[in-house]
Amino acid sequence: MASFPALRLLATAPLRDDYGDDWKALNAEVSTLNLDGTIAGDDGSTVFDGAFISAEAFALFFTPGKGKPALCALYDAVGALVAAGRVKWAHLCASGLDVPIFFSVMHACVERNAKITHCPGVYGRPMGEYVLAHMLSINRRLPEHAENQRRKVYKPLMQKELTGCTVAIVGAGGIGAEVARLCKAFGMRVVGTRRRAAPAPNFDAMMPADAGLEAVVDGADFVVVALPHTPATRRCVGASVLAAMKPDAWLVNVSRGGVVDDAALFAALKDDAGIAGAVLDVFSTEPLPSESELWDLPNVVITPHDSYKTTRAAVDNHRYWIDNVARVARGEALLGAVAAEFLKPAVESAGSTPDITIK
Repeated sequence: MASFPALRLLATAPLRDDYGDDWKALNAEVSTLNLDGTIAGDDGSTVFDGAFISAEAFALFFTPGKGKPALCALYDAVGALVAAGRVKWAHLCASGLDVPIFFSVMHACVERNAKITHCPGVYGRPMGEYVLAHMLSINRRLPEHAENQRRKVYKPLMQKELTGCTVAIVGAGGIGAEVARLCKAFGMRVVGTRRRAAPAPNFDAMMPADAGLEAVVDGADFVVVALPHTPATRRCVGASVLAAMKPDAWLVNVSRGGVVDDAALFAALKDDAGIAGAVLDVFSTEPLPSESELWDLPNVVITPHDSYKTTRAAVDNHRYWIDNVARVARGEALLGAVAAEFLKPAVESAGSTPDITIK
């Protein structure tokens, strides 16, 4: 068995208790970061080789009396540890990093030139299944069957197969690639777009970003939005893109609410000449306010940003960090290093412009 230098790690529950064998094999001691930002038994002198707030901590967001301020305070606590030189590497449990909750940690890592990683691709499988589940539900008219059952109406419904349908995937990264793989298994035609339009597995056609999203969505039965939210992609799915979709097409957004123009989408959903409907897992404001008119639209499916939330994905998320801890122990490069373009919003929000060069 390889011998590794001792590592000191900091993580929220359940990392310390659930993976004892891994920590023993890696010669790592894990301290638990409490959800109030404190560290049990900490005397203020320990320097941690890595820190990780796991997805379980996001329960704070939905806890009465805590909510977003409590979750922000937890991330601010880690940011303060990074700023104080007490955390050498911070890992974020997300693929998309545009959420301001993360900014204090990201900014501190830039200022201290500390390592920062995230977990792109970890949620590809559950989110791909989410997209396929809703496509099947739409084509096989499951909501109508459920309503007929509720009303005790025994009535056959004409349905559609996914085979032969076209899906346009806006953003062919890890999540988009998994959606494409599953769609091809159902016999669908798959077109996509990304910055570099090189051929990709399971895509029948890949268009460059400068071709325009209108050309990508034209003729598609489903349009799946899986783009990262950056200044360049903000509201990129707007009125002209929605107008280019077929009247019987559905939009599925598993990206970020800010990628879609809310007003244009609402208009397209209400207009008889607009799109057929939308499956929305993300919104510009979360939780979605009770006064939002989206709740009342019959052609909208709303889920509370949980397309990624499966028991297996939670373990995969933990494992991604543990695998990176093993890389630290072996002196290898970390997976999921955060690109400079995703760090810029955090740096700019703090009103400073240091050189973004993360080790």
